[in-house]
Amino acid sequence: MAIPEEIKSVARPKSTIVRQRGSRFVVIKRTSKRINGKPIPVDQGTVGEIVNGKFVEGSYMRKKNQVDIKDYGEVALCDKYGSGLLQELAKVWNLDDAKRLYVIALLRASYGGIMNRDLQIQYLCSFASEMYPGVHLSETAVSGFLVKIGKAYSLICEFMRNRVNTFTGGDMVIDGMLKDYNAKTGSLSEFSRKGAKKGSKDISLLYAFNPLTREPIAAKPYAGNMLDQTAIDDFVAEYEIKNGLMVFDKGFYNDKLFEKVDKMEGLAYLIPLKQNSAFIKNYKMDEPTMPLKDYKDGTILYKKQKMSNGKFLYSFRDPKAASEQEIGYVQNANKKDNFKAESYVERKGLFGLIVFKSKADLDPLTVYLAYSQRWSVETLFWLYKNIVDRDTVNVHSDYSVYATELINFLSVVITTRVKNEFVKLGLSKKYSYKAIFRYLSKYKKVRTKDGGKWGTATMLKYIEELVAMLGV
Repeated sequence: MAIPEEIKSVARPKSTIVRQRGSRFVVIKRTSKRINGKPIPVDQGTVGEIVNGKFVEGSYMRKKNQVDIKDYGEVALCDKYGSGLLQELAKVWNLDDAKRLYVIALLRASYGGIMNRDLQIQYLCSFASEMYPGVHLSETAVSGFLVKIGKAYSLICEFMRNRVNTFTGGDMVIDGMLKDYNAKTGSLSEFSRKGAKKGSKDISLLYAFNPLTREPIAAKPYAGNMLDQTAIDDFVAEYEIKNGLMVFDKGFYNDKLFEKVDKMEGLAYLIPLKQNSAFIKNYKMDEPTMPLKDYKDGTILYKKQKMSNGKFLYSFRDPKAASEQEIGYVQNANKKDNFKAESYVERKGLFGLIVFKSKADLDPLTVYLAYSQRWSVETLFWLYKNIVDRDTVNVHSDYSVYATELINFLSVVITTRVKNEFVKLGLSKKYSYKAIFRYLSKYKKVRTKDGGKWGTATMLKYIEELVAMLGV
């Protein structure tokens, strides 16, 4: 289309031409170079535009969507405690894939329940894009990336096995959780026992973690209808767990697995028995009489008994819990008007009682501490659901689920490490986790000249003090 004469006649710099782009008329700097002795015109770039009958100078060479004020506090803190994960990832995936996995996990740890469609803008508006430049996080790119990572499932297993191998010889708590997953495709979305009641399908997640630091060691997703006993057998075999003491909850009782573990020299298990287990009566484990010395309140009683098959039983009674349970039992029975003396006598010995089975000959205090620290799993899953905020699966293929849960696992590792630091510094006594991150959101980096150095935006004094305490 020919450029109107009134546009071409507008005064503009020398050695320029006008080109129409839609309804706009842009002015382009032009030079020439000789090819085979002939001068050939060469465009050098846009230098302005004809606007309302006048030339307006302006460069189009600058970056589009340039961001000169970026979030710093949240990502800097999470990266401080999470950057080592990039090294772990790079041992398994190529560096580009490792960086993308880590950056997505870093953003989710920093900003909670961020959706895939929001990753790109959050990346560009945070200092993560300066720390780890060149990571492609558009929704389309991330969607394809998740499928790619999930397809190479053996690499996810290798990563988890590496972490298990690093954590050898100590106690390892293994437990699971369910979360909503109502995909129309894929094999992992199934009705669990709880899901059938609430009318929603689930996915089951199995996590192993260090009960002292509460840091996750390994994790794997399973179909929502997978029995805990079946999942744990697969979990131990696939991740080659060979050393340490595995502490389970009652739902993971699995004789076939225990038979395998019995043959492994470096691995042992500790699992509580159901109260109707015949072992309790047969070995009189409901009669603990020995004080558990060196435990904090000094009221716990225990009994240790070697079984005929060479394994060991450990029972503990908490008198305080026994009293509360007995009162509750009587009150509830009277309320329903069905108190029966025979049932009461049968149950009385089980109030406040917990009995464990293990192949290992352990100190009773070690047993009691190992299981009492198991409450940490609730903290872990609380972090998963409330801080990392990944309570619902938002992808719709098995490949994407495996990759997404790997990233969620990384986010929980970062979050756990950060939370441990808050506890260590005493910040948890004064502020909630989310409150600290809300304060850190005020800590930003800015640059006042195009391409210039980044500086720190002015902050309130109490935020400066928090930043100094956290070392970011």
